[in-house]
Amino acid sequence: MKDQTPSVRTFDPVHTLVQRACKAHAKRIALCEGDGQISYGELHKTVQAIKADIQASAVVAGSIVAVIAQSSAQAITTALAVWAADCTLMLIDAGLPDERRQAMLKAVPTRAVIRCQAAAGSLIEIVEPSADAGAGVFEKSGSDYAYIAFTSGSTGKPKAIVGSHNGLSQFLVWQRSEFSITPDDRFAQFTNLSFDVWFRDVFTPLISGATVCIPEQRLLGAQAAISFIRENAITAVHVVPSIAGLWVSQQAGEPPIETLRYSFFAGEPLDAGLVTQWTNLFPGSQVVNLYGPTETTLAKHFKRLGTPLAAGIQSVGHPIEGATSFVLAEDGTVCGVGETGEICIATPYGSHGYFADGVLISPFVTGVYAPDPSLAVYRTGDIGRSGLDREIEILGRQDDQIKINGVRIDLGEVKSVMLGFPGVATVFACARTTRFTKTIIAFVESPACAVDQLLGYLRDRLPSVMLPSDVHVLVTLPRLPNGKLDRKRLTELANQPIEFTANTQLDQSRSVIQRLEHVWREVLDRQQVSRTQNFFDMGGNSLSIVVLHEHLQREFNVKIPLVRLFQYSTIDSQVELVRMHAGETTTLRAAHLHDLPSDPRLVHRRSLIASRARRTNQVSVQ
Repeated sequence: MKDQTPSVRTFDPVHTLVQRACKAHAKRIALCEGDGQISYGELHKTVQAIKADIQASAVVAGSIVAVIAQSSAQAITTALAVWAADCTLMLIDAGLPDERRQAMLKAVPTRAVIRCQAAAGSLIEIVEPSADAGAGVFEKSGSDYAYIAFTSGSTGKPKAIVGSHNGLSQFLVWQRSEFSITPDDRFAQFTNLSFDVWFRDVFTPLISGATVCIPEQRLLGAQAAISFIRENAITAVHVVPSIAGLWVSQQAGEPPIETLRYSFFAGEPLDAGLVTQWTNLFPGSQVVNLYGPTETTLAKHFKRLGTPLAAGIQSVGHPIEGATSFVLAEDGTVCGVGETGEICIATPYGSHGYFADGVLISPFVTGVYAPDPSLAVYRTGDIGRSGLDREIEILGRQDDQIKINGVRIDLGEVKSVMLGFPGVATVFACARTTRFTKTIIAFVESPACAVDQLLGYLRDRLPSVMLPSDVHVLVTLPRLPNGKLDRKRLTELANQPIEFTANTQLDQSRSVIQRLEHVWREVLDRQQVSRTQNFFDMGGNSLSIVVLHEHLQREFNVKIPLVRLFQYSTIDSQVELVRMHAGETTTLRAAHLHDLPSDPRLVHRRSLIASRARRTNQVSVQ
């Protein structure tokens, strides 16, 4: 650990930094989406127009304004306009279940909601504040409250974290400077709106005069992702290791792509094998390993990975400028080299804290770091150790939190929601590592519980990444002599191969069915599959369905729109689907990876430019 946390610098907020880039690079392209482009000059005009509409709707300065959208240029311009109007931004992915979106809106004193709709424009809806919402915390001009981000919480409700303007800008300015981002760079925007990583995905390039390239659809398969990077001459990308692993595993024999300068990995442990595969495909790319919880603002550790690589999981290096870290032993002392303990981070650029019950609660605590008890520290819950070079190596979690596709999930929240289903008495949940990703396995203690109904209940309340891939209902769960659940035994059961009874009645389409079964077994990593059971109920998720899509197209030499797999989600139904699309040739499109699509749509260029609208409590932004 460094001896002293650096003094706090004051940075201009992000919308001011972007406005400065708009003036300096007015004719350069800021945003690319499909065939549409927006220059920095057009970006500035669009943001100002939406800002005027927000102010005309009588939104109070400092208010929380929710933007419900899919990743798009429209979402970016609206986010900048919310900040320019002196309001706090809350981004909500339009693909989340409605109940989840409503829980987010109710978790904080939301004052207005902007729904970005490509075809019909956007609508600003004024929300009547609740008497006990705590709006007074936010509704003040010039506050440092930049955004609301959500993480999984053990109470069953999404956990609201209030991000800082100064902390966000500090990280973006650091990243621009550290990696010499220039107007010639082209960033791929792959991140879902609901994750705070979206801010670095979008605004590191925009404060630098660079170009943000946005895929037109949500789900991003390996072939489409790599093609998008190649065809758009992408020079920088933020990516989660498990997603990158999926991409490169499907690209054997692909010619290398020379344009990529930087690959920023974060969200999960990064293995040397993946780095080697990645750099074989992108030989000119510098791989950077980033680390930092949402509470500390985006990332607070980094390491440039070079050769030779250390074996296994890669270190996250040293703290970035403006942060310091150490490893804390169970007895409260600072660990020595090689000793295992909890990773702690101190920074003056962290978040403002959790918003709950009308007040802000800081995630930072004092009295932890013995050499300086006054130092405010965030205890990450990550277990790690430092090496001789003082670099931090992450070894795992000390609680029930896991990472799936880079998304931090509190298994306590999954369990809490499941316990709300009638007849469920006790729940145990753990992670199971499959061929392509991690999944959640749940065991339910219940005298009678319909799994299909339970899964439907969960789909209405949890994002797809938090849905259990398997639910096992038992009258009594295994317990230890003291009455506690036998967690070791349940974890062992969760990691055993899962079998389903196969339907052996094959018709004249036997060869097609057998080929489909073979593909499903490979993708789901199962010994047997059911012809009539839903793909998602057999352990499929938003990552593996992309793999299934590519395997089916390769196996049967057909072009099938990915969205059709959500409509034809059993083996029996996909027999007909393969027949329907035999001989068709459609263009594969790039798409996003984090969640199931609920309303796929193309975003046309004309929807990117906002126009003035009527000055009422409902203001249309076309």
